[in-house]
Amino acid sequence: MSQNHRRKTRRRRQSLRRKFRNLRGHSLHTHTRPGTLIAPVDAKPTHLRVTGYGPQRMVDRSDATLKDVAATLGKHPVTWIDATGLADLEMIAALGQQLNLHPLALEDLVNLPQRSKIEAYPNHLYCVVQMPPLKDQVRASQLSLFLGRDFVLSWREAQSDRFQVVRKRMEVASGVTRSSGGDYLLYALLDAAIDGYFPVLERFIDDLDDFDEQVETAPDALLLSRIHDVRRDVRRLRRIVWPVREAIDSLMRQEDWPITAETRIHLRDCHDHVVQIIDTLESVRDACADLRDFYATSLGNRTNETMRVLTVIATLFMPLSFIAGVYGMNFDPDVSRWNMPELGWRFGYPLVLAVMAAVTAGQLWFFRSKGWLGRPRRRRRRRRVQDE
Repeated sequence: MSQNHRRKTRRRRQSLRRKFRNLRGHSLHTHTRPGTLIAPVDAKPTHLRVTGYGPQRMVDRSDATLKDVAATLGKHPVTWIDATGLADLEMIAALGQQLNLHPLALEDLVNLPQRSKIEAYPNHLYCVVQMPPLKDQVRASQLSLFLGRDFVLSWREAQSDRFQVVRKRMEVASGVTRSSGGDYLLYALLDAAIDGYFPVLERFIDDLDDFDEQVETAPDALLLSRIHDVRRDVRRLRRIVWPVREAIDSLMRQEDWPITAETRIHLRDCHDHVVQIIDTLESVRDACADLRDFYATSLGNRTNETMRVLTVIATLFMPLSFIAGVYGMNFDPDVSRWNMPELGWRFGYPLVLAVMAAVTAGQLWFFRSKGWLGRPRRRRRRRRVQDE
């Protein structure tokens, strides 16, 4: 069994173990009543931030409580509740009752990970997408969005500045966000989450540029391992992004919940971004495969070059060894005049060395003219020009 095959088998087993652990996490809900909330093992503390806005004014409360949510709801055209962390199940359940959220949607909120999807409930629309991480790794985090009549609830696994660009646009009183409804805010949050994939793609492309230079100059086993790691991360990220495209496509075709025509146009642009991300990931995956093939070719060429040099060196010493072997037989010239009379010559030893040097020089010239050593010589061909 080759080393690559063993590596693929080991990674396949690791992937199956991860899926089994996820199934075990989902199995916690098997013997419980539907809608039961069970916090994830590594859940972060829960924090709320409430923002009520409209064309005229905006109110923003950080480190908000459920009372702040109740005081803001209904006082503004749109209320945005930005929540992070899934540790406080009591707050999640209380907020769900306050906003009249469906219990099954709340169960999907805390049951990680969920496939990116869109679900319509009588009182709200539920959207789940997977966001790329902010750090230098490929591990998605879940973003849950609830769209109600006059509110938008966004829930992330941990705090980050992912939505800072949305807040900056919201601070502009004459901006589109302040004059639009909650469906536009839903689009803006989705767009901010999807834009987080582009830095990851840039990192992949930068890695490919580095690999392209190294595979020509210094191909080694570490480089091949890095190429495999990038290709594995690309496959993993593609499995994450593909359902996001389906979710946005389902959101654009949503008929059970009112979404304005202007927002659908923006969602179409968001859908194009996801398609662009998928196409880029496929291109990166193909580039990794090409680099792997080029690595094997380059390594084979270097091995062939080494073997050629060693063969040339061994060939150079073959006639020299023959000459040295002949004169190493030590036949006595006194017994017969045919027994190496040149051993008694005054300049016999320098003459043998000169013959060896001439043979070596002739071999080197022959090897170089044939292109077996260094660059082959280009034969100059004289072209005869015939005058008409």
